[in-house]
Amino acid sequence: MKNFIKYIILKSTFRLLILIPFLISVSAEAETKVSYYINLGGIKISDTTLSVNSNNEVWNIRSEISAAGIVDVIIEFRAFSESRGFIKGNKLIPETYSFSYETGKGRSRKGTLSYDMGIPFKLITQPEYDVDEKPDFDFLKEYGKETNDPYSALFVSGEFDDPCTYTAHGFDGIRAFKTKFVRLGKKEDIIINDKKYEVLKCMGYFEPIIGYKPSEFLDETSKPGSVNYWYNYSSRENLWIPLKVIIETPLGGFVMKAVAVETEDLTINKN
Repeated sequence: MKNFIKYIILKSTFRLLILIPFLISVSAEAETKVSYYINLGGIKISDTTLSVNSNNEVWNIRSEISAAGIVDVIIEFRAFSESRGFIKGNKLIPETYSFSYETGKGRSRKGTLSYDMGIPFKLITQPEYDVDEKPDFDFLKEYGKETNDPYSALFVSGEFDDPCTYTAHGFDGIRAFKTKFVRLGKKEDIIINDKKYEVLKCMGYFEPIIGYKPSEFLDETSKPGSVNYWYNYSSRENLWIPLKVIIETPLGGFVMKAVAVETEDLTINKN
């Protein structure tokens, strides 16, 4: 029973992270890489890395997640994703989103969601979803139009003066959600390895659209103020990058906080 409870905690956490590719090329020299730890209720459960490179025309985002701490002992878990797309105005338009995960229990899945002018039209997975779960074209078009994949939805175009005025709309081919902020950004600082980074704190909530079952988790995260992001501006990528995320859950705070930043262009407070 204890192992089952811990499995549920891990599973729920990675779902929440989703709430935290190969047609075009972007220079690897422009990559910004941020490493995070993830805690749930004060217990470390995973390590995460987000890598992004972009210019005024195209972008590429990669993620890597691995279980850590006691969770890694009980349930090994590794997940990867990569998404690519183009930039139009103040929007990151996806063209492909690929993902994979595997556990120590032998469970795994990989897949690719393909887009046409920002509208998803095909989801290929191995193994395939059950017939009653597998989305058809009409479903993809209805719920995927004008959305981002779950990871590019974490970033905000630098064309926004305040990232808190942006509403993230994510879709992975099965589940769709929005992250809505309820007030303008509040200036704060975050210290990472003795460097003080200027951030704007955004307060909001998670809005499930489809693909989520009713639960205490959704009830909690749907409350105004339950979701908080701390964004730092990257001049090189012209993106707002999250350095910290806190989501209130029935099991305590889900915290994703940067522990290392491999770039020199994030906004630093020199005072």
